[in-house]
Amino acid sequence: MKQVFACVDGSRVTESVCDASVWVATRVDVPLTFLHALEHENAPVAGDLSGSIGLGAREDLLSEMIELEAQKAALELKQGKLVLEAVSNRAREKGVDQIQSMQRHGSLTETLSEFEEQIRVLVIGRQGEAHEAFSNAIGSHIESVIRTSNRPVLVVAEGFRTPTRFMLAYDGSETANKALQLVSESPLLNALECHLVAVKTQSSGAIEDALERASAQLHIAGFSVSTTLLEGAVVDSLIEYQKTQAIDLTIMGAYGHSRIRQFFVGSQTTRMLANSMTPLLLLR
Repeated sequence: MKQVFACVDGSRVTESVCDASVWVATRVDVPLTFLHALEHENAPVAGDLSGSIGLGAREDLLSEMIELEAQKAALELKQGKLVLEAVSNRAREKGVDQIQSMQRHGSLTETLSEFEEQIRVLVIGRQGEAHEAFSNAIGSHIESVIRTSNRPVLVVAEGFRTPTRFMLAYDGSETANKALQLVSESPLLNALECHLVAVKTQSSGAIEDALERASAQLHIAGFSVSTTLLEGAVVDSLIEYQKTQAIDLTIMGAYGHSRIRQFFVGSQTTRMLANSMTPLLLLR
């Protein structure tokens, strides 16, 4: 059975990840799984110190380092279990009955790939513990998770609130049409106020016709749609629209171009991740 998977690590964004995953699981009526991944970095061993402190002393130092690493791993395991217990209790208090929690050793991306077929929606924080001191920083796993996942990924920051209106950022691309299909077919966004927004650029082509077709599809799906065509820099225009229209959730296709092209022209997805005022629901 498909489930909502929520990645938690004990950082400040963990409560928002929990609340967002509860919202999704409740709306689409599927179980909720909390995942805590333990990624152990292999710290480099210090260079050859035998000439300065003696071979025996170096062996003692290495033994002590190994013992400290083992203690650190045990503490991380314990901390992870406490985090999973806390978010499970929070989700249960919010009315979710079907809850599972798991810890896995290894890369988060590899772990999620292992469970790909079970994931209905993946929820992850924009910043983990390593980046939470920087307000516009993006967690090191975000891009790789989004690029490798074929499932919708909901990226949240601190302060998640239940959405009442959402913006579908539309450009007529394949990934944008996948997002349009998700919105049209999924119960996730039923009865929410819908804003269909495109930004006209030199490379956008005949976006007006595509926007009109997208609006018609959403109307058929039962949405009351406010359709807007903006002009200007894509990310700046979308962020400004989020602010002026009090948007709670933004939906868009993700990483529609190759890494080589993004090296030269940049990625709208990455800039939106760094600057968005709302959670982002992304589809590849």
